[in-house]
Amino acid sequence: MGVVTACMGGIIRDVLAGLPSIVVRPELYVTAAALAAGLYVGLDAIGVSPILAGGIAVVTGFGLRGYAIRHKIDLPAYRR
Repeated sequence: MGVVTACMGGIIRDVLAGLPSIVVRPELYVTAAALAAGLYVGLDAIGVSPILAGGIAVVTGFGLRGYAIRHKIDLPAYRR
């Protein structure tokens, strides 16, 4: 749900602003959401409490996104 929310929120924002969609831009955006969601599911599967798993996932997702912004780390750009 986090990945879908991140994608759809970014797409709606970009459409309303008249910008290219966030999904095809090289920002480390959806990847951070996917990592956080996967980390939560993985931690929950091994028996970590949901509160702790959620906290770790949120900090990791925000941390990755913040690190990528601060150090200008991008994914390879989409090319036709």
